[in-house]
Amino acid sequence: MDATKAREVLSAAMRTHRFARTLAPLALLALVGCDAAEKGRAEAKREAEIEDRKKAASIKPVDKIKTPVPQGTKLPCSQVIDPTAFQGALEETEPLTVRDSTGGYIDSTVSCTLVRGGARPDAKAQAKIIKDTGRLGTLPGDPLCVVTMYCWVIDEEAKLRDRCKSGPNSLLSHDESTTGGFACKRTLPQGEFDIDSFKFVDNDTKCLFEVGGGPSMTDNDKIATCARVARESIGSEHIQPGAPARYSEEPAPEAGSGSAAP
Repeated sequence: MDATKAREVLSAAMRTHRFARTLAPLALLALVGCDAAEKGRAEAKREAEIEDRKKAASIKPVDKIKTPVPQGTKLPCSQVIDPTAFQGALEETEPLTVRDSTGGYIDSTVSCTLVRGGARPDAKAQAKIIKDTGRLGTLPGDPLCVVTMYCWVIDEEAKLRDRCKSGPNSLLSHDESTTGGFACKRTLPQGEFDIDSFKFVDNDTKCLFEVGGGPSMTDNDKIATCARVARESIGSEHIQPGAPARYSEEPAPEAGSGSAAP
């Protein structure tokens, strides 16, 4: 190999060596940079997980809402109604009977009709009543009032107040004391009479009550009394599935028509 060729080879080798020496630090910097980026991402993920755990810890667990009576469970009137309490408050001289009317109030937990006691007048006696008073009224064997309870949902008095919209053209109005507490009163014209019914949320049972008169009941004082007695005499211990009966005789069920709770 001549001298010129040898110098060219040596020069090329020296350039390659210098390039390699230049490239090595760059490769090292790139490696360090990648490692730093990976560590940064890992640290950011770790901090995010810590923050998520802190947020989760700061949120209080929500208590599971338990309805007074399990969904779909029907209660018998015998464990809910005390007929003697209603009889005394309504000043009825004959013992009342109770008919299960839950079948006519599909969404209700229980619906019970309180029936006036005594011997029903015959046709001749009824004709005399009509002649003397102009109407038959509520006879023995007729419903005095109907007490219906909705215990499958959680309701609140404040919400019922909001739903009970009073106004010039409204059938609804707030009643603060007639039934022993707040109730939404519905006044419905029926011929020459204006008939009241009441809905309220009971603080003890947490159920929504609906109380109205029987088809021939026009005495709003008696209807309000039924609502008050229902509020006072039916406690949480009476709406537990399997609670003891409050009267021994189980009258035959009677279907009736009902309305949904507000």
